[in-house]
Amino acid sequence: MARLAGKVVLIINPTSGGGRGTRTLHQALPIFREFGVEPEVSVTAAGDEVPGEARDAAANGAHMVVAVGGDGHLAAVAEGLVGTDVRLALLPAGSANDYARTIGMPTRNVRAAIATIFEGRKMRVDAMRVTTSAGERTFLNVVGTGFDAEVAAAAERITLMRGAGRYVLAIMRVLPRFQAASLELTIDGRRHDQRAMMIAIANGPAYGGGMRVAPEARLDSGELEICIVGEISRLAFVRAFPRVFRGTHVTHPAVTMLRW
Repeated sequence: MARLAGKVVLIINPTSGGGRGTRTLHQALPIFREFGVEPEVSVTAAGDEVPGEARDAAANGAHMVVAVGGDGHLAAVAEGLVGTDVRLALLPAGSANDYARTIGMPTRNVRAAIATIFEGRKMRVDAMRVTTSAGERTFLNVVGTGFDAEVAAAAERITLMRGAGRYVLAIMRVLPRFQAASLELTIDGRRHDQRAMMIAIANGPAYGGGMRVAPEARLDSGELEICIVGEISRLAFVRAFPRVFRGTHVTHPAVTMLRW
């Protein structure tokens, strides 16, 4: 059994996955001890506090910081570690766990996930730094605006479902009232203007519980895949939507895929 030399800090979102974060932590602690590690634990459910917790862990000598939660929690932890030499690991405890699946991390077996943390392949991954009117944030997987952003917000309010089903329900709630918007996008000096339902900028291939919005995206490629869905009728959108789970939506006439 592998051993890890150095300080390990777990930063947990107890509310992730409808309380799965807390359950995962309780299962994980004795397993970490079996690996010869007595981790420090930091519990925080407030997203704006998480980067600071990660920065403090790095400043106080952490060798590895483990994010216990979902994809959003992982990105918040990563924000505090960008620019440091501290290793980042993920113990999945979210509703969708798309990033975990992308990196090959078991999502339903805590022991297997911890074994992967200690014995699995280490890799460097890309991160996106996004500036908005609200400030700067770091993203590891997919960031979007338009329809998918509204769906993500609606999905957060659905607490009785997890995974893809939660996002499908959110889509059905948002779609009847959603209106396309004018998009102005400039990539490497080339401007793209059009009416669009949404734009997703992807470092990884999937989000929203298995929606393969950018099937060619790779976490360590140094490039981003951009998916633009042009203005289409609600009926056409509903008919085309299932294709995103296979990644075949990229050939739809209303979809434009760009690389940056």
